[in-house]
Amino acid sequence: MFSDNKYNTVKPLPLILSLYILGIICGKFINFNSIFSFIMIILLILISVISFIKQWKITTALLFITIFLIGMVNYNLNSKPIGTNHVANFIEDKRITIIGTVLDKNYYYDQEKISLKVKVKEIEQEDHNIRTKGLILVNTYLGNCPYEYGDILKIKGKLEKPIGRKNFGEFDYELYLARERIFTYLNIWAEKDIQKIGEENSNFFTYFSLLIRNKIKKIIEQTLQKPYNYLLLGMMLGEKGLIPPEIKEIFAEAGIMHILAVSGLHVGIIAAALFFLLNFLKLPKKLKFTILILFLIIYASITGYQPSVLRATIMFALLIGGKLINRNRNLFLSLFFAAFLILLLNPLVLYDAGFLLSFIVTFFLIYLSPLLQEQFSKVLVWIKDPLSISIASWIGIFPLSAYFFNKVSIISIVVNIFIVPLTGIALILGFITFFIGLVSIPLAYLIANINFIVLKMILLISKYFSLLPFSFIYTAQPAIFVIFLYYLLIFLAIEIFYKNIFPPKIKIKATILILSAVLVVIIVQVFSPLDNLKVNFINVGEGDCILIEAPKKYNILIDGGGTPLSTFDVGGKVVIPYLRRKGINKINLLILTHPHLDHLEGLLPVLREFKVDMALDSGLICDVSEYREFISIIKEKNIPYHQAKAGDNFVFSNNLEMLLLNPIHTSNLYNESDFNNASIVIKLFYKNSKFLFTGDVEETAEKRMLIWQNILKSDVLKVAHHGSATSTNLEFLEKVNPLIAVISVGKNNFGHPSEKIIERLKDKNIAVYRTDQNGTVIIRTNGQEYGVKTLKGNN
Repeated sequence: MFSDNKYNTVKPLPLILSLYILGIICGKFINFNSIFSFIMIILLILISVISFIKQWKITTALLFITIFLIGMVNYNLNSKPIGTNHVANFIEDKRITIIGTVLDKNYYYDQEKISLKVKVKEIEQEDHNIRTKGLILVNTYLGNCPYEYGDILKIKGKLEKPIGRKNFGEFDYELYLARERIFTYLNIWAEKDIQKIGEENSNFFTYFSLLIRNKIKKIIEQTLQKPYNYLLLGMMLGEKGLIPPEIKEIFAEAGIMHILAVSGLHVGIIAAALFFLLNFLKLPKKLKFTILILFLIIYASITGYQPSVLRATIMFALLIGGKLINRNRNLFLSLFFAAFLILLLNPLVLYDAGFLLSFIVTFFLIYLSPLLQEQFSKVLVWIKDPLSISIASWIGIFPLSAYFFNKVSIISIVVNIFIVPLTGIALILGFITFFIGLVSIPLAYLIANINFIVLKMILLISKYFSLLPFSFIYTAQPAIFVIFLYYLLIFLAIEIFYKNIFPPKIKIKATILILSAVLVVIIVQVFSPLDNLKVNFINVGEGDCILIEAPKKYNILIDGGGTPLSTFDVGGKVVIPYLRRKGINKINLLILTHPHLDHLEGLLPVLREFKVDMALDSGLICDVSEYREFISIIKEKNIPYHQAKAGDNFVFSNNLEMLLLNPIHTSNLYNESDFNNASIVIKLFYKNSKFLFTGDVEETAEKRMLIWQNILKSDVLKVAHHGSATSTNLEFLEKVNPLIAVISVGKNNFGHPSEKIIERLKDKNIAVYRTDQNGTVIIRTNGQEYGVKTLKGNN
């Protein structure tokens, strides 16, 4: 990997780590029997030992295969519950009583819940108790939750299986909990369903860490005013729940959200400050290094062993350990060893954004920033190092930022030059405030007041830069292979430019050529136009949301979903992120088929946040606050508005056309009870392909639309009213005669979709896709043929 002799010792470790990671990735798609896998690994190890003794040439290959297999097996062992008595095997549709011990407690103020990680001991039955094992997440919505680490609780409720991704690119809550080895959760809404029945002798180290964490929070909250106390706690402990959304938005747009996620930066600042203090005290070398390592381990425990903190702690421990035995340690060796150790303990962390960001950025800091410092040799020292670090970090983080956040900060290189030093000062003053606060709160106020000025400066600088034009750009979510290609090309460019591989003139040309290739990859990924029509049936639960991506970047959004009996923001949490992941920043035509909340609610955030060229709805007289807001936003933003009626025809290009088949009557002839039958029905033509989007029309409207006769014929049918038995009557279905039917549906109490309708569709040999079972359904056509891609297979 590296040409210098001093790096020769590093060569095996990156290869071992790569094979192990490849095993983890394959383990996600290949499921082995645990016993068979263990026998295979033991046999390979035995054969490897024999091969080593006999000096066969296959020894290295056997060891590499073993490492790969260990990665696969380790993923399988950690990604699912093991044993018949695991609590996850007791998920059923009824309430049960669980006895367990509290291991951790987290606050989610934005969701008005407090979550407890509970280690289950037993499940109570009528006549006996069943001994169980495993962890559950207990979400309490009681306003207050007095239970702490070590408390033994009796909990009553229904175990639920975590929900995985519903749409492509979405956050995977099921995988997130699996990383914590949690495979089921339980919600508590009433105080009578949870009670303390005892206490357990807790782990002293964990108890001590939690005690310090709570004490830090209490002292900081006492000595600093809002929201600066929450801002500081975010920096010190990684707790972002109480930080106002507008501040988080400012930090995101300025590209400095990393200061709110406890990372190697924080560990480095704390280690440097502590090292300075221990040097000042003139303690013996071994005692000084031992205290430093112990403090970093405690800090990792206080912050919940986040991957980035673990990485930095392991690296510091290795480097300090090397100093203790008078042996220099290679930074790359420390980085690769830390990654291997963390993934060995928990292979699912490979899919954690914090883990990937931490290790990639650290690699670029070690690898690239020294080379940049050489290039900036004529720049003043006080700006040379921060600038090199900031540029190296930005190059490393760029594709991952686009992948995880669909947003790339352009000005973060400059902002971090100012913010990182201020963050260091704020952190150090925060810990000084804490230590002094243990003795005297009034004295701690003095330090906190100084820190108030520093935090105020951080916020003002961030706000100023975030308001600059083009401070950040939204980007489409890049494909995995594009990210891999980006890093490969960047690595090649750096190696060619900085290493003596080619003569000076050739290496400059080669570097420019490779960097141009990187730029082309980015442009093709983000800005390339579609050649085909792509229709996305977005999974918004019990509701409709359809995104049509047409050639020449023309985007049509039909409905936005909604959750009438919930406070969940489907527009902000599902629809907008889906559009951002597609790289969509403008909706050319927004259509509301009818003003029921499961179609309307999700459109409101889209209207507020996106540029919309035109809005179309049925113009029904509706006195619902959400609909009034819908019309109000359209008027406020001067969005051209059109009231739909049957026969309206929209021609977007020679190949793309839209004809409205409903509502047949004018809007004033429909009352609220008949809004479904007033739904806008759209016939979409693209070359020789035809789609029919039917909103929530029922049998009455379907019979009226029979006047359209052969125009109803379509290849793809969006089944009306979530597959309700009151829609998709046989005569209408025979006229449409589709090849493909898509049902947009979620968990509901209405019996959607009707089994009768499912059977009716299957009897006609129509391929049926459902968003509740298949997740996102994407249909792509070149105007002649169709390709169907779903989140959960069945393509």
